[in-house]
Amino acid sequence: MASVNKLYKADAESLESTLGWIRSQLNGKDAAMMDFVVSAFTSENLTEEFYTRALKEKNDFVKRYFAADLRLRNAKVEYLNTALGRKAGSDIIRMDNAPEGDDSAAIAAIFREKDLLRREKAMDDFLWDSIDSINIFKSFKLDNVLGIVCKLCIIRRWMLLDEETGRTMLRKLVEGVRGSYGNIEFDTLK
Repeated sequence: MASVNKLYKADAESLESTLGWIRSQLNGKDAAMMDFVVSAFTSENLTEEFYTRALKEKNDFVKRYFAADLRLRNAKVEYLNTALGRKAGSDIIRMDNAPEGDDSAAIAAIFREKDLLRREKAMDDFLWDSIDSINIFKSFKLDNVLGIVCKLCIIRRWMLLDEETGRTMLRKLVEGVRGSYGNIEFDTLK
């Protein structure tokens, strides 16, 4: 229990250390896939080329997660186009090979939220729920690791935006992992 309490006191820097530890446990190919996924949490990397590569990946998690991410980001761009009086469809990344999702109503609800911080949180909640949906019936394998990595990146972002929200998300992640994989020790997550 004490080791979990240490994790709950984590900050963005210790989450970065945790990501490094996870990477060190992976083989070269899987570590490269993790690096690719983590790179998506730097907005400058989210180009058409990035999504083209993501949607061609053989890894099911990467393909489905970034399809959901692209649907969400395109909706955000359309929201901003409307708000700024720009032409509809401007700056949208179109991918014919993107897996479809039945999440258009959920995405639309996000952009009805007027409060910026709540809207940002709703977007990350959407991605969090997408991770859970993608990995729901999978045994522990790379897809699950990549899902945890994405959640840690979301948490790291919130530690900087609103530390209390970040800590709440971290507790949710720890309890979810604990519930899914039994009595796991978290000593390495300092």
